[in-house]
Amino acid sequence: MSKDKLTDAIGEIKDEYIKDAAEFSVEAGGKTAKAPFRRRVVYGAIAAAACLCLVVLGIYLIPRIGSGSGKGAQQWSSSMTAADYFKNSGKSGTTVSSSADLVMGPSALTVLMNDRRAEFEAEGIIPVIANHTEQSFVAAYNGDGSLYKVELWWMRRGDGLAEYSDLKIIAAPKELHEITDVILVRVDDEGNNLPPYVTETIRDGVRILAEGAEDENKTVTWQTDKGWYRIGGSFMDSYESMVELLDWFWEHPLDLERFSAPPEGTVIYTTRVEYPDVFADVIPDFNTLGYTAESEKVNLGVHSDTGMPAYQCEQSGNTTPIWFEGVYTHGDTRIRWTVNTGADADAWAENIGRISEITEEKLNDVLSQKDHVNIFFNNPCMVTLTVESGSAADAWEIIQSMK
Repeated sequence: MSKDKLTDAIGEIKDEYIKDAAEFSVEAGGKTAKAPFRRRVVYGAIAAAACLCLVVLGIYLIPRIGSGSGKGAQQWSSSMTAADYFKNSGKSGTTVSSSADLVMGPSALTVLMNDRRAEFEAEGIIPVIANHTEQSFVAAYNGDGSLYKVELWWMRRGDGLAEYSDLKIIAAPKELHEITDVILVRVDDEGNNLPPYVTETIRDGVRILAEGAEDENKTVTWQTDKGWYRIGGSFMDSYESMVELLDWFWEHPLDLERFSAPPEGTVIYTTRVEYPDVFADVIPDFNTLGYTAESEKVNLGVHSDTGMPAYQCEQSGNTTPIWFEGVYTHGDTRIRWTVNTGADADAWAENIGRISEITEEKLNDVLSQKDHVNIFFNNPCMVTLTVESGSAADAWEIIQSMK
């Protein structure tokens, strides 16, 4: 892909989808720093940033485990070398990158766990990587309090590039479909786009997908009944270090049950009766439309960097709404209205636009195939309107009431 083509592609992204949303990001245990919006194109470099979202382009940060390489899978054996896992990686190319800030992250709440490294090592949850003295350990949660992912990142820094290393594992209850803030495109000397080279290995009946040349960022991805896993390494990390981490977690799968709920005090579970103004501009006036509220739940993320206990944070306003779900009935019609401050690629794929962009024809078409639609609001947040019983006409009446 040429420089002009990449620049044109970035120029097609709607600014309203990539505006900074720092005020709606809650980080428990520390402060979140957000850079202002930027568009940049960098040539001949590996992007080191990890920010976010090119929604319109629909670029996936993490390839789906269901996609094969087309080159045929190899069977694992104990004699395999680390390089064998990456044998289809091909030669390196120049990496072209572009990045933009996130309009809305895929999860609603991030809990920092940097102070728990020694605890996790002692309990055998993670390996001891002594020469990587820095770490970034986080657990990310959806607005409803369910686990989105665990990300454990070991870092090594030194005086020169030779000492540089970034090793990490991402684990999640299901395969992650995230949208990247950084587009990485591999090109040859003439600027032509090079395809990704994936090596597929079957080990103990499990598909492992490995990608990345020796001097590129690398990934190893697999999924079992225990969860979805992805190991990442930098352009300076060797195949051997990647496979060593794979082997360790193959024998010691990360137990996601340990992280299944946010730590006590990081989320306040309450109701709209207590917080009537929460998400007020994105919740229809169901009462005026003749509906009765069956339930109205609200979750608040706590800014724990204040050092105050949860109840004091609640009293002093050191919280941020992260999720709402209301169930409303009107005769035989039953509507569920869910507000999320996080949205992954799947949520964006089901987004039919803003309230002002939705037509009755578009709504009828979507609801003829499924019982819900996603609507984007500028807060920013993603609303899911689910027709549990009723018709598309009921949903259209609700949407019209908000225009």
